[in-house]
Parts: sequence; structure tokens; C-alpha cells
Amino acid sequence: MINSMTGYGRAAGALSPRFFATVAVKSVNHRYLETSVRLPEYLWELESSLRAVVSEQLARGKVDVTVRVQRTAQSEYSVRINSQIANAVLPQLRAIAEEHGIGWTMSGGDLLRVPDLLQVEAVDSDIEEGERDALIEVLRLALVAVGGMRAREGESLRADLETRLAAIEEHQRNLAGRRDDIRREAIASYQQRVQEIAGAAGVSVDPDRVAQEVVLMVEKGDVAEELTRLSAHREQFRAAIDGREPAGKKLDFLSQEMLREINTIGSKSRSVDIRTLVVELKAELERIREQVQNVE
Repeated sequence: MINSMTGYGRAAGALSPRFFATVAVKSVNHRYLETSVRLPEYLWELESSLRAVVSEQLARGKVDVTVRVQRTAQSEYSVRINSQIANAVLPQLRAIAEEHGIGWTMSGGDLLRVPDLLQVEAVDSDIEEGERDALIEVLRLALVAVGGMRAREGESLRADLETRLAAIEEHQRNLAGRRDDIRREAIASYQQRVQEIAGAAGVSVDPDRVAQEVVLMVEKGDVAEELTRLSAHREQFRAAIDGREPAGKKLDFLSQEMLREINTIGSKSRSVDIRTLVVELKAELERIREQVQNVE
């Protein structure tokens, strides 16, 4: 079973009486696993933990995780007046007023405009251990939804790859059935070339020597080994898409090896019919390579 790398999932839940979180996860194709996490500033310390959870569930893909947290209970605040600032500012203001003969009064509103004089902080601003665990569980739920979508798309990919493999198998069977034609074609071509070269040079060539050299050249031009390796790669490919492990990288490698064998077959034949079959093989394999880029 194979999975796509494209998916989306969303989950939400209460972290505690204080917080409610919504987590959205989106994944698209990527050569490796690359995770981006967007968090409120006071949750930045959780980024590595959330990345670790993603890596447990997903093997490949560019994954964007967005976390939004709403406060559901009013915070308690501590209010503190910075007396050090007050003791430094107020005498200086009074001295300036007296120096210039200015009447000096200061209201409470004036004091509030002094930077950092009044400090207000939320007492319960830090997230607690239980809230961290709850946020991770919400992320896991979102990843389950992502995994479900990736699995459904993976089934579609698998069906298409199976169809392409069947087409390649059929074309390969046709090629195997033409092996004798390829050999006869090669023998006739080589004999004709030897005769043409000998005639042009005005020399006679021993027929037995010609036959020996032609046999060697025909053996070099035989596609039996390429067809055998192509079959082996095709079966490995099918086993990979039926397996339980992420197979995208392996499928990419196998498709490259299959293309190598097909290109070699094409280079060994001059028959128009054989070259047509090779083109069909390459067309099917190119579609497979495009689909494999979507596989986890």
C-alpha cells in the first residue's frame, strides 16, 4: 500500500479551562520531510516537540503546521509600580519646574505616561505540562486526518501505476516475441555491410570468418538480458507498491533502472516496429515517473 504526499487535516480541542487550540496540517510533494511550524510566541518552546510528532507519522513531504490558541478564561494579572523609576523621574521634573519658575503639579494620568513606570503581567501566561500534552494530542488528530487523505490518494496512485505496469508488461511481451526477428534482421544487416565493404575494397572475405563475426555481433545486439532485467525491476516495483513501508524513493530508483534497460533495447535495434514498441514503453514509463513523484 502506498500513500500520496498531498494531504490536509484539521483538529481542535480544549487544552485546559484556560486555552482552546486549533491545529491545521497541510502537506505537499517534497523530496524529503521538511516541516514548518507556526506557533504563538509564548509556545515557541514546543516547536521541536511538534516537529518530532510529525516525523513519527510522515516520512516525506513538505509539511506546514499552523497552531492557533485562544484564551478561554480571564488571566490573573500582577500590577507593579516601578518605584525606582518614580524616585528618579519625579525629583528631576520638580527641579526643572522650580528652575524655570513654572508651577508644577502631576496627576495620576501624567504618571501613567512615564515609560515602564507601571508594569502589568499575566500571572498564568506560561503553558503548563498538561496543556503541552493536550496540544500534541490535537496535532496527532490533525495528522490522522492528513494520513487518511494521503492514503485515499495513494489508492488512486496505486491503481494508475498498476495500469502502467500492465501496459509495460504487454509491450515487453511483444518485444520478447520479436527477438527472433531482431536476430534475423541483425544477421542480414551485418552480412550485407560486410559484403558492401569487401566489394568496395576489392577483397574477398572467408565466409566462415564472416559467419563467426556476425554471430558475435548478433550476440552483443541480443536484448534477452535487458528484457530479463526489465522484468525483474517491474516485479520489484510491484512488490514495493504492495508493501507497507514508504516506497517513493525506491520506486523512483526502480523507474530510472527500467528506463536504462528500455534505452539499451532501443539502441540495439534498427527495426521500425521495435523502435515503436520502445517509444510506447518509454511513454508509459514517463507517466510512471511523474506519478512516483507524488508517492511518499
